[in-house]
Amino acid sequence: MIMESPLQLLRELFPFGQSAAEQKSAAAVRGLLDTVTGLSPQETIAKLAGSVLPSVNAQPNLHMRFKRLEDVRLEAEESLTVLEKLIGCAVLPLPLDAATSALQADNLLKGLAIAYAGIARSIKKSHFNDGLNHLLHRCVLRAMAMISRRQLLAYRAYAVPSSSSWLALHELYQLVRGQLSSPLNGETAPIEHEYLGALLFAYLEPTKLPRAEIDTIYASTRQLAAYALVGEIPAETANGKMADGCFLVRPDEGNPGYSIMRLPSGAPIFGSLLIDCSQVIAALDRNITRRPGKVIDPDLAASPALLQALRLAISGKSARRFSRTRFRPRGDLVSGFGSVLSFLDGNTFSRRSVDAASRYDGRDYTSSEWAMVDESPDGFRLRFIKGEKRNLGAGDLVALQPRESSKIHVCLVRRISSSQIRLEVGLQLMSPQVSVVDIVAGDTADQRAVFLHSLPAYGKFSGLISAPGAFQTGQKIMVKLPGRSLHRQIGTCMEANEGLEFFALDQLPD
Repeated sequence: MIMESPLQLLRELFPFGQSAAEQKSAAAVRGLLDTVTGLSPQETIAKLAGSVLPSVNAQPNLHMRFKRLEDVRLEAEESLTVLEKLIGCAVLPLPLDAATSALQADNLLKGLAIAYAGIARSIKKSHFNDGLNHLLHRCVLRAMAMISRRQLLAYRAYAVPSSSSWLALHELYQLVRGQLSSPLNGETAPIEHEYLGALLFAYLEPTKLPRAEIDTIYASTRQLAAYALVGEIPAETANGKMADGCFLVRPDEGNPGYSIMRLPSGAPIFGSLLIDCSQVIAALDRNITRRPGKVIDPDLAASPALLQALRLAISGKSARRFSRTRFRPRGDLVSGFGSVLSFLDGNTFSRRSVDAASRYDGRDYTSSEWAMVDESPDGFRLRFIKGEKRNLGAGDLVALQPRESSKIHVCLVRRISSSQIRLEVGLQLMSPQVSVVDIVAGDTADQRAVFLHSLPAYGKFSGLISAPGAFQTGQKIMVKLPGRSLHRQIGTCMEANEGLEFFALDQLPD
């Protein structure tokens, strides 16, 4: 085996004394970058990934290679942002154009991550790494940021990040951290922050959160990552004592880790990292209980309902309340507040021929067909079969009617899992009895809403699902049911998003 000469190794590491070939390579990359001017975002990303990036990787000088990678990253930024927004707003399952854009964006981000990581590994293997720590750390940070962005791209379509992306993230963190048990600091602190940010975002279970809130959640995660800690497994944990908000990461496994609360009995824990999110929970609590005008740190730009959802996820206690029974009937699904109102209001009949005369013909909704994969006392798991694709998101209101049944289940979407071959949703059944009602509130015009006669999962009170901004906590209302009216007061806002608000109702004398 021929060993590299010290002179050749120095030339690869340092930017002085460039050869004519190196200068020609750098000029070629700059020329290729000029060719993307005026292209569409999709064409720009495809060109950068297919032509420019391979030329950059051929640059032998590591400093120059890093500089050219930075040029590619900056050139791609505007186009990546456009494609990310396109994918985040696309219907599910992703249509061909959105799926192609997602694949192109993912390929470029993956290629950039591999290229940055390649420079870091080359420095780590050299005998001059002590003098190149700054470049090493910058490359690791860039590679981790590209991986995190790949994962965020997947979450935008309710897809699960690949196991290889987690393995790469763990490897990069270990590359800098090594076997040391103390946290990173100084120049390496941003690397640990990036790592914790990716882990924390996964722990918040984005596939169970509103799609429209993904950027708000991501921004909040970046703020909260400063409060998470990485450490060794303490003796009390090894002896079986469990803690809320603590997660176990095994760097040799392609996942973000597991909540300590959910670890299988007898699972190996030694050689793992402990991610302590107890102070993250405290930071969320400060935001949830904050008083108007009070300054707190961190100041999260998220609604109280969303903050509560994040707290539940990070505490590790959002486990399923009931076991599920598998079955495979089919049902029709209507989604969106307005469409569900229309579906319930005069269309709540079965598909039996004797009911046809009773149906309301002015359909203001469209339905899609789903396989009911399994069911529990408070929910369903559905798999998309066919029909109009909708921009579904966690927190959306849906109405599910099993085939050959007159029973309609009103649910909220709690989880979405999307891949190239299937789309699945997890639904929470809100109430065993629901009614579309007119709500009288003071001198304002009557509002149509969904009245939930009882809420078994929440407490001994009724609930109301309305359009956003229609009501506010403390407001007295009258619920007009067939043959009777109920007097209630708008209570706590249990959930809110761009499509609906879900309130508890407090009793008033009828």
